[in-house]
Amino acid sequence: MNDVIAALDAAMVPFRSSHDRNALARVEETLLINTGRKPLPSLPERQRPSLFYFPGLGTKGWYEGEAYAQTREFARVLREATPMLREEFLAHSHKGEVMAYEQQVPGRFPTLKTQDWHSIFLLKDGLTNETNCAACPRSAALMEQLVPHFSPGGAFFFSVVGPKTRIPLHHDTMNLKLTCHLPLIVPPDCAIRVDDEVREWVEGESLFFDDTFSHEVWNNSDKPRVCLLVDIWHPGLTALERQVISELGRVMAQFMDRGYTAPWSTNGRSIEH
Repeated sequence: MNDVIAALDAAMVPFRSSHDRNALARVEETLLINTGRKPLPSLPERQRPSLFYFPGLGTKGWYEGEAYAQTREFARVLREATPMLREEFLAHSHKGEVMAYEQQVPGRFPTLKTQDWHSIFLLKDGLTNETNCAACPRSAALMEQLVPHFSPGGAFFFSVVGPKTRIPLHHDTMNLKLTCHLPLIVPPDCAIRVDDEVREWVEGESLFFDDTFSHEVWNNSDKPRVCLLVDIWHPGLTALERQVISELGRVMAQFMDRGYTAPWSTNGRSIEH
């Protein structure tokens, strides 16, 4: 952990020398929490970030897109692009590379098969999948347009939950981002629960939630449910905080590759949408 602390402190030097202490206060607290020098604060019962925690971003699972300029504009762009995304998924996604959930997080839900839950990633962990972008070029162009909204290690992909499938209750990595679901194909009797509130998808209408809160999904129909999933910055972060987090994220990546886990975590890294 000393190596992690030293590397993060080195990355903070230019920010500390050029910005007011108050503007960096939450970042400084984050550094203490995520390196074990300050305990993880008391969180809501159903919130369990598995990798990273940023203080002061609220204690709720669901976020209303209309409440923030960032998510409102993001939802508008996705709403207008819905027919194109649906058409391109239906016409061309079979040319791409499908990733079963078991490949994404091995061992987490071993009973789920490829037909139960799989994804077609255009962007995963911040890396572009050229094959899938070539298969869905208009979707890829939209992705490029939206890059400024993406959180570190961002994701942009089609998520398919098969018929008669239930995704078990789980929670994920870090609260500095929101997960956006843009529903493209929604058969009857499909829903998602985040924290203790159930919502149904409406085609073209984005849902935003903090996936460090426990959540589950079900599709009780006999047809697949398809959503575009995107990870975006939490709207409660300032521009400076986003800039600093991006830099700190590049530093942390080298340690995560060597097995870094959060001081409070017992289950290591996981990425789920």
